[in-house]
Amino acid sequence: MKIAFWSEEKKVGTTFNMSVIACASVLMYPISIAVISGSYHDEDLERNFLGGKKNSILRPLSKIKNEELENFILIAEQQECYITSGLDYLLYKTQQENLTEQVIKENMRQVIENRMYCLPTSNLKEQEWWHRDKFFIRMERVVKAIENCFDVVFIDCGSRKDDFAQKMLQEAEVCVLNMEQRAELIGDYYRNSHKFRGKTFFLVGKYFKDALYTRKNLERIYRIEEDILGAIPYNAQMQDAGRVGKIENRIKDYIGNDIKGKSIEFEKELIRSTRLILKQAGIII
Repeated sequence: MKIAFWSEEKKVGTTFNMSVIACASVLMYPISIAVISGSYHDEDLERNFLGGKKNSILRPLSKIKNEELENFILIAEQQECYITSGLDYLLYKTQQENLTEQVIKENMRQVIENRMYCLPTSNLKEQEWWHRDKFFIRMERVVKAIENCFDVVFIDCGSRKDDFAQKMLQEAEVCVLNMEQRAELIGDYYRNSHKFRGKTFFLVGKYFKDALYTRKNLERIYRIEEDILGAIPYNAQMQDAGRVGKIENRIKDYIGNDIKGKSIEFEKELIRSTRLILKQAGIII
């Protein structure tokens, strides 16, 4: 099962929104989740969960012993380096049966013990052709293997419009469309016809309740049902946690605790949006 997060605009917090929803999902319900990127290289995803640290070991070609070669993969001849784990390793596997649960999890980073894992992306920088790379064309197979290991896979599609991102959006049980709280952008989202196979959930991140376009106004203006629209308030502490890879620790402070003050609105809407997204996906009743 897949839940895809996507936006028509850049820099609207899609990765951050996915990160907090994923953590809340695991802490609220007895499910396992994998968080992955729909691209070759995603610094934002890794910053949120891994603090920017790669789950890989790079060594110069000159430092590799002959007897070690079978344990390493040449990922970029021009860079003369080998990688031992992560997305590159999984993409290098030529047979589906080699993508076992053990191999999958060994090449992911555990975020919440036995419940949530993050797949580090490639060390290679994206180019215009990245989604047609001879290795990345195997990404669909990797995603299927990951789905077999977890109850649900959260895919960060960013604002990408390439063939792979579009395929993930079409296959997802729920597509979470991420928006900023600006009139022209929000209006475009509701006016455009998004023909996805699954259901659509609209999510406004960095939400301010005193702005003109409040959730209630959006429901009224665009005649949208309240159970398919989320509005997560801006939270400076959570934004800071995302920059240093500590989102899961900060979310643990909210879920199940007696939060007071300004943060209570963030907690209430995070719980509400998480529940509605999982309900749309059929994960909870």
